[in-house]
Amino acid sequence: MEPKKITYRIEKSRRGIDTIVVTSDGKNVPLHSRFDPEREASTFGNRLDPDRYDLVIALGVGLGYHLVPLGERINEYYAVVLVDPLPELEEQIRNNPLTSFLVRSPKISLLSGKPVNEVVAFLSEILDMDRVRGISVLEHPASARLFNDYYSDIKKSIDDMITVRAGNKATRHAFGRLFVRNIIKNFGLLGDAMPVRDLFGAFAGSPAVIAGSGPSLDGDLPSLAQYQERTFVVAVDSALPALLGAGITPDIIVSVDPQPYVREHFMGSQCDDAIRVFSISSHPSVVSIMSGYFSLNSHPLSQLADEAYGGSIGSIDSATGNVAGDAVDLCLKCGFSVIGITGFDFSFSDFMIYARGTAYQRRYATYFQDRLATVETRNASYIMTSSGGHRQEGRLTRKSFLHYRSALEDYIGKNGVRNLRSLNDRGMSIFGVRAAGMEELAAGSGTRAIDKRKAVNSVRARSKRIGSGPLREAIAGTDDFMLKRLLDASLGKDTGPGEIARCRNLLATMELRSRGK
Repeated sequence: MEPKKITYRIEKSRRGIDTIVVTSDGKNVPLHSRFDPEREASTFGNRLDPDRYDLVIALGVGLGYHLVPLGERINEYYAVVLVDPLPELEEQIRNNPLTSFLVRSPKISLLSGKPVNEVVAFLSEILDMDRVRGISVLEHPASARLFNDYYSDIKKSIDDMITVRAGNKATRHAFGRLFVRNIIKNFGLLGDAMPVRDLFGAFAGSPAVIAGSGPSLDGDLPSLAQYQERTFVVAVDSALPALLGAGITPDIIVSVDPQPYVREHFMGSQCDDAIRVFSISSHPSVVSIMSGYFSLNSHPLSQLADEAYGGSIGSIDSATGNVAGDAVDLCLKCGFSVIGITGFDFSFSDFMIYARGTAYQRRYATYFQDRLATVETRNASYIMTSSGGHRQEGRLTRKSFLHYRSALEDYIGKNGVRNLRSLNDRGMSIFGVRAAGMEELAAGSGTRAIDKRKAVNSVRARSKRIGSGPLREAIAGTDDFMLKRLLDASLGKDTGPGEIARCRNLLATMELRSRGK
């Protein structure tokens, strides 16, 4: 229900204090007791625990009687956000002696009569997982019943934000130092790398297929091999062995993972003719032996490089949390006319973890298989443990997969993407992506093969190496105070002198290659 369609009036309860009556579908529905609204004050009193949950999001306010206990402990909270689709509640609450503190306290924000997108935008700004101890979402029962659609949309958005940001926080704690080390070491490789921005618009008008490493890739390998001369093939790094095993040579490879095991995907397959795109936080053990195009991201140290080069390097950071989303972002920025996707399963399709030819799946088949525990048995055990038996759309999946899908759908919606096509229906459906076969996809290039090598070589010929000069100057001008701020943001904690000294030493000892200018 949109807020503008809601009408309400203020009435006196039998106890003589104000109450709200909402008109909905021709019916008058009270949000508070018509006899004694004050007794709602006991509703949430035992659920307030600012020592554990110092950010409160109250869905449903009315005149705020159920929130009266907040007044006694408001200074213990990081913030309180009140959300209600009823418009112009501020003045009604301000004139109510029992609840007027709800619009007077600087700790409290009231979003009254706002559409869902504005509420979500505000919550996105205030929800800082590094600053809050915990988050409590309190629903006013009468409001939740009456405005179920409105609050359901907001609750889903809150859940998505918490999942993403809690995951980011956990990632910083688990991999924060790895990201910092990777980026600093990759700083030393910037001089020989090329900016990903040089690829933007370089393949306008041509079709492309992005190959992920999900199980559904297996079924599309034969048709992709048949049509590979009529479409550009973009591989996420984990799909590379499966493609090469099927006789498919990728034209572009995207690798953004910060962990060293990504080398396994490239073993025995240098793909010298392919354009290789790395993130500034990719593991340097791969980047150092495979020069390519660098993409910056939102990491604080990455922003240092972005400022040093005046935004000229470019970024394919899709904010979806995985390499598949970044590959989509790259293909859109490259200007491909239509983009097919395969291996984007977001589930354990066909009771498999990955496509058969991938390094991950090969590891199960080659190293862990024996007579008592076949690869199928090990797959099944892993899948049931990982998914917890959770099914959606008839497929076993897990929360992280569903989050990645939701993040990709958000990216598609926010960017108005209309040219993505799914080559199969074996994985989870993706809102905004319709099905299309390889023949339809390749039709965009006509019936003739694309001279892909000429196109790739043309891009390379135009690309200039990033060079190390601007970064050298930026690092030299970064004092310890600024370095501490960068590390604090990178690691999600207050860094001490030892951490700063180690980082400074790593910066001092790295070798900035300077072949480029």
